[in-house]
Amino acid sequence: MTTKKLKQIIIFLICTLVLIAIMIGYRFYQNNEQNFNAKQTYNQNKKTLQSNQINKLTTVMDKNDKKISEINNYLEKVKFNGTAAIFEKGQLKLNKGFGVKNYETGEKNKADTLYLIGSAQKFTTGLILKQLVNEHKINMNDSITQYLPWFKTSKPVTLNQLMLHQSGLYKYKASTHYKSLDEAVKAIQHKGIEVEFYNQNRYNDANYLVLSRMIEEVTGKSYEMNFKEKLVKPYQLKNTAFFNDETFHQVMAEGYKIGEDENHPVKQSPNVLDQYYGAGNLYMTPYDMGELISSLQYNKLFEQSITMSLLHESKTFRYPIPYRYGFYSLPDKNRINGGFFGQVFTAYFNDNYIVVLGTNYENSSINNEKKMKHIYYNLLNQGGPYNIVGQRY
Repeated sequence: MTTKKLKQIIIFLICTLVLIAIMIGYRFYQNNEQNFNAKQTYNQNKKTLQSNQINKLTTVMDKNDKKISEINNYLEKVKFNGTAAIFEKGQLKLNKGFGVKNYETGEKNKADTLYLIGSAQKFTTGLILKQLVNEHKINMNDSITQYLPWFKTSKPVTLNQLMLHQSGLYKYKASTHYKSLDEAVKAIQHKGIEVEFYNQNRYNDANYLVLSRMIEEVTGKSYEMNFKEKLVKPYQLKNTAFFNDETFHQVMAEGYKIGEDENHPVKQSPNVLDQYYGAGNLYMTPYDMGELISSLQYNKLFEQSITMSLLHESKTFRYPIPYRYGFYSLPDKNRINGGFFGQVFTAYFNDNYIVVLGTNYENSSINNEKKMKHIYYNLLNQGGPYNIVGQRY
């Protein structure tokens, strides 16, 4: 072997070793970067989880208030199964659990038990809609196709018609085949309009599912993210969570309906909640709903002129019917209500009181609404003039 050839071999080996060293170094750098990114993601997720910890609520009962004591005694007497929260002029007077959260384990309902609020979630969707209107991101007189171009129907449907349940869309029937809000809304669009109900008042989950999907499209964010950014964080709703939030599963009530023998509760199994964003898959404590209503009443969400008309007007140009943005404005109160998979969530409120009852046992003999009426009208002596129908505020 010549000296020249030997040098060439040595140079080749050196280059090869250098190349191998570079490759090893690059691989080491990649692994370190991946580990760093993974650590960053883990820390971020941990931080997010920690910021979403359960907020323990303790039982509150103003024993010096005779009316509150009467309400407590009444709920115990009728064997109420749920949690009651009552605010007077913005001050918490009662926040207490009654009965059983889980009949299999015997665990009791508490002040911080979360209930599936069903259609009461439309109220929160309505607040987000109103916020987007005020931000000039949507116009309620626009056609839905301006925001969801693919949502074509035989007759034009406006956001206002959807909000007021006057779209004429076929009544929504949930299906386990739909695995997301988007799939549900596409099925709604495919089904189309039932012409005889077009421009007529007919309560329909489909309307608010479409509006929720529109919110996602306008903001470029999921409904869940919009809800957290626009309501949860600013108004400190620390005891509110979506159905699939594992952090809160331990404090979510199981839902029950009265059995055929009218004696034993039968456990319900929610299996379609993944398609109900904006219209039925949210869990809340009565306390959190009371806080949200109070924030609205005290002009924390909107300026006073907007709040007053939203809460009080009925049969005016702005609000032609009692229903608006997910709740009712009635002559003697405002009302929010929802029921889903054995759980019922009801709120009555006026300038004096906010009363919220969440129950996880749908019992037709003394249902949630009957209990609410007795508390509001008979024990709190409310029900006098509150909203003057036809008057602008």
